[in-house]
Amino acid sequence: MKCSRCSREAVVTQPYSGLFLCELHAAADIAAKAKKEIRHQGGLSSGARLFVEEDKTFRSFALRIFLADMLSARTDLLFVKDPKDADVILEPATLDDAALYVLESVCAGTQDRLVGSDKGRRIAPFSVIPAEEVFWYAQRHGYPGPAPEISGDVAEFLDGFSKDHPGTRYALKNLHDALKKVDE
Repeated sequence: MKCSRCSREAVVTQPYSGLFLCELHAAADIAAKAKKEIRHQGGLSSGARLFVEEDKTFRSFALRIFLADMLSARTDLLFVKDPKDADVILEPATLDDAALYVLESVCAGTQDRLVGSDKGRRIAPFSVIPAEEVFWYAQRHGYPGPAPEISGDVAEFLDGFSKDHPGTRYALKNLHDALKKVDE
């Protein structure tokens, strides 16, 4: 399959958008979506103290690579070692994680977690990017670990349902974003 944007061979397929992307365009697409999500969540203001959450998976690996690239020219930000000292906490969550959080909250009857004030300002740049694409991005930059596995009843249901309805994860994430705005 050829890239939807050029004539190179596609390495990423996006069923939700109908696009096939080569390595160059897939990496650019991931970076553009992550930057847009950071802006959507309020951006990183000058002088901000940042804490990057670590989960020891491809998510954290990819987030560190992305942040190093995106913030390499910025000298006005400070990374801190303790989340209590941070103005912004950067989370390694993917779109799959965000959608699963919403669905599990509803299924468990704990949907009140979806509204209400967060503990501090949290931004998950990859929360608009499927885990499969974030994993590809991590592998592209040398991540040696295994592919993510789907585990749990709700995760398996979401994965199966999303195969026939590729926009499901986005719909769940957008629902959570809308509920947070209503509560503000």
